[in-house]
Amino acid sequence: MALKSLRPYLKVVDVILEVADARLPASSRYPELEKVTGSRNRVLVLTRADLADPGATARWLASLQAGGLPAVALNARTGEGSRFLYQQLNLLARGKRVARARRGLGAAPLRVMALGIPNVGKSSLLNRLAGRSVVRTGNRPGITRGPQWIRIKDNLELLDTPGVIWPHWREPVTALWLGAIGCAPEDAIPVREIALLIGDFLLREAPGNMAARYGIQEQGPVEAILDAIGRARGFLLPGGLVDPEKTARVLVNDFREGYLGRFTLEMP
Repeated sequence: MALKSLRPYLKVVDVILEVADARLPASSRYPELEKVTGSRNRVLVLTRADLADPGATARWLASLQAGGLPAVALNARTGEGSRFLYQQLNLLARGKRVARARRGLGAAPLRVMALGIPNVGKSSLLNRLAGRSVVRTGNRPGITRGPQWIRIKDNLELLDTPGVIWPHWREPVTALWLGAIGCAPEDAIPVREIALLIGDFLLREAPGNMAARYGIQEQGPVEAILDAIGRARGFLLPGGLVDPEKTARVLVNDFREGYLGRFTLEMP
């Protein structure tokens, strides 16, 4: 979905809930979003904080807040971080009530639009805020098909939107890292290329993690490690060759799910 198709909704919301992935806090945001949202209140939510390095997340939050943008890290699975987010939204709801009262108007719900790139965790976040399953979730882009309003409380309404396609995701390195965390369009990037990137990263940052996960002794290069992983898992083709795509997919999925460690892939 293109951002311009959401412009009509921007006219009827009070707050933009910008959603990004805590592992790629910059690259998983829509570039120059403020040019579209104007002066509306904005809160940035870094999802999947349980998969990111906690020290790096703290640095990101401090940097964002120092720049004047309210930001919170949240684990939608456990709800950790949602209390601070509720505080932020309640503060904005109170401000709306006061502003309306000054104009002689009655109370109205705070209307919040959740916005982010595909598969960044918007639906899981909204289900957490609602306290029940109100939108479909899944570990792939494209789950949300169209905008939908969700009543959370008497004073809060949320607009869920499909992932917004952004203009720079095809830049080679950005696309690969977005693919590594599952935020690039499915099948847009060969999984083998993503696996090689992840393997190189792990060899630099956490050289023992792949050996511990897969029970292999191979130390490198990354192509040899992938081959060793495939053999350890029994992913063999006729003739005894390792199935490269199946092996790559296992490494990528394990990285996305945090089985190979908690990592933040860019720093403020």
